[in-house]
Amino acid sequence: MYTDTNKSILIVDNEPSVLAALSARLGGMGYRCTTADCSAQALSQFSSCKTDLVISDLNMPEGDGAVLAQAIRRISGVPIIIISGFKNAYRKNLSNIANVSFLHKPFETKSLLQLVSASLAPPGSQGDTTVRAA
Repeated sequence: MYTDTNKSILIVDNEPSVLAALSARLGGMGYRCTTADCSAQALSQFSSCKTDLVISDLNMPEGDGAVLAQAIRRISGVPIIIISGFKNAYRKNLSNIANVSFLHKPFETKSLLQLVSASLAPPGSQGDTTVRAA
């Protein structure tokens, strides 16, 4: 599994417990993590900090993950992982956004780590796989 401690991950979720769990797990793997609890805060942090990957909840009260992904895509090609319990509800909206992967809640930590590794791996490396959904 590809892990680069120079990689920064922005984690976006309106649930503090999810932010804490994902940040602790990914931080424990050596990634530098920042968190945001809404799309507006995430866009502000994305614009002001180097970010190599965005992991965002899909369903948030102040702007959903699809809107956030579209806004990020206008300024960057950074990989985005959307996590949600709503497997099919927003799939159509996400399919039109390049370099977005989907992870269905509940998910196993192993699935998340594999998807993060694949998303951050340099092109042509062993970790470079086409993982789009779990």
